[in-house]
Amino acid sequence: MTGWWRRRPTLEQRIADALSAVRAGDHERGIVLLEGHFADALAVLLGRPSADTGWLHLVAYLQYRTGQMRSAGETAERLVSLDPDAAALHLLGRIRLWLQRPDAEEAFAGAADLDPEHYVRPYRVDPDQFERMAAAALRRIPPEFHQFLDNTLIVVEPLPRLRAVRAGEDPDLLGLYEGATALERGLPERIVLYQVNHENVSGSKEELAEMIEETVRHEVGHHFGMEEDELPY
Repeated sequence: MTGWWRRRPTLEQRIADALSAVRAGDHERGIVLLEGHFADALAVLLGRPSADTGWLHLVAYLQYRTGQMRSAGETAERLVSLDPDAAALHLLGRIRLWLQRPDAEEAFAGAADLDPEHYVRPYRVDPDQFERMAAAALRRIPPEFHQFLDNTLIVVEPLPRLRAVRAGEDPDLLGLYEGATALERGLPERIVLYQVNHENVSGSKEELAEMIEETVRHEVGHHFGMEEDELPY
């Protein structure tokens, strides 16, 4: 048999590889391996309970990713009590925000102290200031494109809707474009920015402004039916 054909990995193989990656500290790869299979993988893992920290981390993330926030919080708290590493603390901070717990910032601070190269203490602003920063980012789009944005609203929300997360949306999503493209000129278009998720990965006012501008550019690209690297600005 030549190498042109490869069998797709089974769910069991994906889970085993994801657990190996998480146990080795490569949490991002562990999640990528299960992309599109979060709910099924979670069901399998919950059928095989374990006190292993790799298992706990993967289960906590999958519960978070599928919108089971209370269960995710319980699993993440257990994980951090056994192995308070930076990735676990940052995940716990994000979950606590969804649960509206005031100690979320403690978890973020712990992650930043342990691994300042990858995690920050979130820089928080009030909604009015965030909206002003978003409006400033939109104004920095070159003037010749503004005529195509007159039907476009920027809407700021704290976090994605829980029902959307349970339907498959990423709870860490930064922004979302809704509506027709500039060529279609349909109903009013909306660029939705999720304030808390921007703050979670920004350690200063400058970083927050840069992150907002990057998201606005990305979502404006969708308005023009382009990917970000295709934009002429």
